[in-house]
Amino acid sequence: MTDSELSRRRFIGKAAAGTVGVAVSSGVSAMSAVSYNRILGANDRINIGFLGCGDRSSSHQTIVKAAGQSKNLGVVAVCDIWKLNKEKAAANCKKLFGTEVKQFKYSEELLNIPELDAVMIATGDFQHSKLLAEVVRAGKDCYCEKPISA
Repeated sequence: MTDSELSRRRFIGKAAAGTVGVAVSSGVSAMSAVSYNRILGANDRINIGFLGCGDRSSSHQTIVKAAGQSKNLGVVAVCDIWKLNKEKAAANCKKLFGTEVKQFKYSEELLNIPELDAVMIATGDFQHSKLLAEVVRAGKDCYCEKPISA
């Protein structure tokens, strides 16, 4: 191979070496896997809200409980227009997670709380599209099962 030919492997190697060289010369150290723990927010708790509090939502709550410890998940709120479902979900969250959660009737109220990071949608299928769009516009992450809309 001549000097004018540059394989993909050689290009990546040279680019990586150049990046490290620039970082070291500018006083920035290269990041190792251990350093990821020092990134601000990298290990913060993910606070979840349940939007729709029927039977499917209780399954979501069980899933969050199972993953909560290893994934650092917390539950901060439930939201349903039907008072009975909302109160039942709040009681179930108290039992599963040991904390009181905020209760909301309307999704707009839920999405306005600053401590909320993510939402799990468990409403009727026909509502998924509208609610998913609201969640994304509010800057929150979302778990939404298919079918996304009917």
